[in-house]
Amino acid sequence: MADACIAAQNAVTAAESLGIGSCYIGDVLENAEAMRAALALPPHVVPAAMLIFGRPTDQQKTRAKPVRFAPEAIVCENTYRDRTEAQLRADFGARAGGEYDFDAKIPPFCAFKYMSDFSREMSRSAAVYLQDFTYTGAPDPDAPPQGDA
Repeated sequence: MADACIAAQNAVTAAESLGIGSCYIGDVLENAEAMRAALALPPHVVPAAMLIFGRPTDQQKTRAKPVRFAPEAIVCENTYRDRTEAQLRADFGARAGGEYDFDAKIPPFCAFKYMSDFSREMSRSAAVYLQDFTYTGAPDPDAPPQGDA
């Protein structure tokens, strides 16, 4: 799956160099049964990423881009470092260019992202794909050895 995502990002970079825009389709894992049928996916094949390509309009080229977090807020070097609550609040405030009502904005975002129908469907579909990879024939590690040892 990681290789497919790396290949997709390389395709995005190559397309950009040619003036071609792209957009990742984030819900490619949703509706597993319909996606399998539409793409004729056999068992053990999971759609890791989906991209669309096209020529951006002038409006798309000139529109204001989303403000990103500062690199030091999201990049770890050599080891992972967890952010404290105070640091996270400061990161959001800095990205917003000043005050950010963390307590008012984060709970609804989390509810939408992790407790919505969309999120439940994504989890359900991921479980459908993972069923293909379930192996139930593993020997019991506590069972006595069988055959010639």
